[in-house]
Amino acid sequence: MTNAGLYSVFVSFAAALGGFLFGYEIGIINSVLEMDPFQLFYGLSNLVNGELVKTDESTSRTSNIVSFFLLGCIPGALFMALAADILGRKKSIWLGAMFFSAGAMIQALVPASDSISSRVGFVMAGRFVGGLGVGILSMTVPLYIAELAPTSIRGRLTTIQQLMITIGIAFASIVNAIIITVYKSAAKDDNSQWRLALGIQAAPGFLLILILFLLPESPRWLLSKNRDDEAAAQLAKLRQTDVKAAEVQQEFHDIKQSIDAERQIGTASWGELMRPGIRNRLVIGVMLQFFQQWTGINAVMYFSSSLFIAMGFSRNTATTVNVVVQALVNVFGTLPGMYLIERAGRTQLLKWGGIGMATFMWIICIAVNLFQSASAGLTPDAYPASATAYSLIGLGVGIATASNWINNYILSAVWPYISEALLANQYAIFGCTGLAMAAYVHFQVPETKGKSLEEMDEVFGFKSGAAASELKA
Repeated sequence: MTNAGLYSVFVSFAAALGGFLFGYEIGIINSVLEMDPFQLFYGLSNLVNGELVKTDESTSRTSNIVSFFLLGCIPGALFMALAADILGRKKSIWLGAMFFSAGAMIQALVPASDSISSRVGFVMAGRFVGGLGVGILSMTVPLYIAELAPTSIRGRLTTIQQLMITIGIAFASIVNAIIITVYKSAAKDDNSQWRLALGIQAAPGFLLILILFLLPESPRWLLSKNRDDEAAAQLAKLRQTDVKAAEVQQEFHDIKQSIDAERQIGTASWGELMRPGIRNRLVIGVMLQFFQQWTGINAVMYFSSSLFIAMGFSRNTATTVNVVVQALVNVFGTLPGMYLIERAGRTQLLKWGGIGMATFMWIICIAVNLFQSASAGLTPDAYPASATAYSLIGLGVGIATASNWINNYILSAVWPYISEALLANQYAIFGCTGLAMAAYVHFQVPETKGKSLEEMDEVFGFKSGAAASELKA
């Protein structure tokens, strides 16, 4: 790989710490929900004859604690749909990291003196604030990476976001396992166990804030703000060559020409999203995000500790060994998808991933991580950021990302009840959705492998050469 490629990988991994934060949150809350002190502190269980017994409010409180994080993600993503083009990519990522870190601290510092209902409300507020941050990051980071990446490896680099999510889950699972082991002999009302687990979330958030000082701003965004000299300098830095190099000048010209063409069409508006060649991209982005959630990975990730306990594993094994193994499967399952996305293409990964998930959902929940991570885990996030028209990229990616969080919120809010009612049959829902995803991708989703951001209008049938008056909303 060239120096430019290596530098792009570094920038992508650094920015994708935003994905690491989300993954870390998933991995942390999964095991924290089953920590004895957490169960007692929030009234999820009572201590009866030395054993934990679920309270009547356990299911609803668990649902609220998990889902309020995702509820916060929705306005975070929607806000960035409008604000990302104003603030710029780096400032948007900084804002998301700040919200996430603040949310982590709020969750860790819930006052013990409050009533149980107040405690639950306090931690829900902290999770909502953290969710705002992840919503901002989930919309901005893939966009930032897509705008910085060379066309030849853009798909692979945008999937780094998903890889970092899985690494975050695995890292958090290992940290939780260590904390649970260290506190194994602690009293059941020793709240420092879960406070430490939740508070540690702030550390990668602060790390992302510091790393941002080393990262370049998006040349495309700078050009859209008429900051041509800065854009050329940042582009040269990204490609690790001189600003006067032919490749830099050509890419600079292509981006500028694309932005100038979009300006002739008019200012981005909500109405333009309904134009032929634009509307289909928005629908595809929303549908892929729907399938990403309803093929089941986050239901497994959020509640697998409870699932393992229900299967007969001890609480200690379920919250340590089992979730760590599951998280590592998720990480390694991402790697084939990253390798194949520029070879097999996006649609092939989605189709065969859907069929694979549908098959394995009927067998065992852990096996599905291999297919989920390598297809529906990474491709829906990579697709909207690289397929949307530049003048509408903030709105389009923001709406697609918000739809992800809406589906994620609905899933996390209702799944404790569905799981309780359907038991093992719950996975039949995910199996059917996996097949539906494969069929939808086969018939409706065009391949974008090897296409630059400036070529997407042609792929989706948008006539950028038409008169501006015909294309304005």
